[in-house]
Amino acid sequence: MAETPPKIKIGAFEVAFPADGFWRNDGGCMFGVVPRDLWKHTHPADEHNRIRLNLTCPLIMKGTDAILVDTGIGNRLSAVERNIFDHGDGWLPENLRALGMEPGDVTHLIVSHLHFDHCGGIVRRRDSGALEAAFPRARIFVQKGELEIAADPRNERLRAAYRPAAEILAPVRSRLEAIDGDTTIVPGVRAVVTGGHTRDHQAVIVSDAGECFMHLADIVPTRSHIRGPWNQAYDLDVLRTMEQKAHYLGLAVEDRWWLSFAHDDTVFAATVKNDRGRIVLADTIPVSERLFE
Repeated sequence: MAETPPKIKIGAFEVAFPADGFWRNDGGCMFGVVPRDLWKHTHPADEHNRIRLNLTCPLIMKGTDAILVDTGIGNRLSAVERNIFDHGDGWLPENLRALGMEPGDVTHLIVSHLHFDHCGGIVRRRDSGALEAAFPRARIFVQKGELEIAADPRNERLRAAYRPAAEILAPVRSRLEAIDGDTTIVPGVRAVVTGGHTRDHQAVIVSDAGECFMHLADIVPTRSHIRGPWNQAYDLDVLRTMEQKAHYLGLAVEDRWWLSFAHDDTVFAATVKNDRGRIVLADTIPVSERLFE
């Protein structure tokens, strides 16, 4: 049994931090124009220039609602892809069970965007090779524009980014709910469109009793990306990413929001503060290696 993922309270909500486990991706892709000499100290690269990342999938709970945000990579990768990204079958099902939940207990699934490392775990590959819904009861919320671009990417870059989406979404078509713009999923939980990373990228905000939590997904994927110019090479509109990052980090500093990081391998979530003009981490919830044993 995996170690139990940590939790925080946001008013009457409980937010847990299950994850799909560690993986590796090219450091240059994750930090764009930032020189390796700057990011290598906090995110050391291996001999293939890959850095270790995490796949954090916040679980928002209140009453009978269990709302999962993103799903990680899952177990659908080919042998070649597993070698490239250093990821196996994924730990999300085990992390949910450590919380006393089964995949069938998830009632809602909010997908930030349809890149493979955020939506791959929507399905599970059976021993026969067939793919089936990983969360058979969940309503799946994706931005309408994100679904449209994934179905008809207009250039080579988009085709590469969304290539796995058709296979991933095919088994769950009947459970998909296309939303258009900022949407309340249940009272107190909102999906908000940020753009930036993809045109219709969305984040999730939980607010109750004056407290707030936000999962910024790939707008601030690691603790290092809280710096304004530190952004991914994958961002389609880096200026939009920077604008949204500055806006929400400003709110987080002012009102002491909790923020979670989609890909940081050492910190699940943190509050932030302004330290002489720089936004830095304050309280943190660390990632435990024992979650993936």
